[in-house]
Amino acid sequence: MEAFIIDFIINSFFFTASAASEPYFAEPIPNTTATVGREAILKCTIENLDTFKVAWIKVDTQTLLTLDTHVISRDRRLKITNSNKRQWYLHIKDVSVLDRGYYMCQINTEPMISQDGFLDVMVPPSIVEADTSTDTVVEERAKVSLRCSASGYPPPQVSWRREKSKDINLGSVGNTKNIVQRVEGEYLNLTQVTREDMGAYLCIAKNGVPPSVSKRILLQVNFSPKIKVANQMVYAVGGSEAVLGCNLEASPRPLTSWIRHDDVVLINNHKFEIIEKEEDSYKIIMQLKIRNVSDNDFGHYKCLAKNTFGDKEGFVRLIEQITTTTTAMSTIPYRVFIPIQRVVTESHTSEGTTIDKKEYGAPTTNSLRDESQVVSSEKQLGPGKVESRLEDETQQRRTVDQRPKNAKKSTSGSNKSFLVPCLVLYAAVSFNLISNYLLRV
Repeated sequence: MEAFIIDFIINSFFFTASAASEPYFAEPIPNTTATVGREAILKCTIENLDTFKVAWIKVDTQTLLTLDTHVISRDRRLKITNSNKRQWYLHIKDVSVLDRGYYMCQINTEPMISQDGFLDVMVPPSIVEADTSTDTVVEERAKVSLRCSASGYPPPQVSWRREKSKDINLGSVGNTKNIVQRVEGEYLNLTQVTREDMGAYLCIAKNGVPPSVSKRILLQVNFSPKIKVANQMVYAVGGSEAVLGCNLEASPRPLTSWIRHDDVVLINNHKFEIIEKEEDSYKIIMQLKIRNVSDNDFGHYKCLAKNTFGDKEGFVRLIEQITTTTTAMSTIPYRVFIPIQRVVTESHTSEGTTIDKKEYGAPTTNSLRDESQVVSSEKQLGPGKVESRLEDETQQRRTVDQRPKNAKKSTSGSNKSFLVPCLVLYAAVSFNLISNYLLRV
């Protein structure tokens, strides 16, 4: 019925059309694609239109939209333009998904001729909040299933990634961990989650129509505190500054404190400074800074953490560091005495006096002759006089600084070396006696 009405209106409006030169379509209507919210333009190219008229009709609803240069529909988004009555353009502003479908370009010939063109409306992806997971809290070793639902045209593809490009742990297959960077699909299933799985997960929806969209879902894994002390003994000099540290892991974030060896709970003041550095969503570095360390500060300190799943403590000992001053020790020069013994034998005859000298224990190249002491012993033997002297000369090794020559003599060296000269003296005297006796005979 509607089609009949449209034909009737067109035929009655085009009663002046001439049948002498029939119009025709120069080319098909190109299929058109537009993104929702944008403008769509459909083109109809006609040759030999002459006095004939053109109309645009929405096929699925059989709605007359334009006739010649007039917009018939009450839709204010529509507009009709032409180029020398050869190319006719139907403009649809701010298109919606309801505008998707076939559009007819019709000429009031007898019989009427027409052709159709398709308008496709693309819809960017969007997250369906009602069907998508929100921030999730579980305990360690639990199973987690996250869902991300998206709509759009064409239907979007959904994938999962971790924030900061962290790995996604999908569990273990035998002894091998299934670690990936991306998971495709609406669901993300995690088995036996650990604290390392804690953090933000992104579900991303794409369908080729910009822009793509994503949703951030925070996964929190709860567990009791765990404390590690890297340096259990910290050394400090009195008057200096000392820093004690504990590495803490806990979720949810625990209450923390530092307790001194006398059970005093420490607070921030001019003496102490409590510092907490958050490395990750569940990792905290606890530090206690002690200024102007004194004797009362040395001892044990306890770092304590407590949440709803348990508590943990760690111990650090502050030890006084004793400083030692190194002084240069002076070298005291010393002398080494090397005794030199000389035996002097004198023979008195009518021809004169004969002197025979022999030395024992001569100094080394490292020693210098310093002083000598002569001990004489005389004996009168018969008519001839034989005089013997034992000269005991002491040689000392001099030092660089030429110390005074009053060092004490070594007695042990002298006693040992005195035996040899005595024997030599005895032999020399005996020899002289025998010689004198033979001369007299």
